[in-house]
Amino acid sequence: MGFAQLLGKDYQEPLDLIHEAREGISKSAFNQLQMQMGLSQKELAEMLHLSPRTVQRLRDEEKLPAAASGHLLEIARVFKMAAEVFEDDEVARRWLRTSITALNQETPLRLLDTPAGIRWVSTLLGRMAYGVYS
Repeated sequence: MGFAQLLGKDYQEPLDLIHEAREGISKSAFNQLQMQMGLSQKELAEMLHLSPRTVQRLRDEEKLPAAASGHLLEIARVFKMAAEVFEDDEVARRWLRTSITALNQETPLRLLDTPAGIRWVSTLLGRMAYGVYS
């Protein structure tokens, strides 16, 4: 399943993602990604630098702020990459929680709270996809 489908949309162009982030991602899409990634609501909220209580108060149709929405789309993209590299969502979920030598013994999940961390994990997944030793 592609990351666009994780959020219930079919994005054709990068500009579509930008517009979607600016409009805000719904709490129901947040919940969908949370379940797909096997995370608690608290874990995903904290990655987005939102308090779990803020997310809990939102109704399903309400939107996350633009910055959190853009961040959520990037996290979804990383999960999609991991699922493609490992060809299995469950293996991808386990990998995200595993300490990785190439990431200075950090778990990929722990790094997804910053743009730099997302780039680092994405780069590693890209290297793995092409069989580059990391």
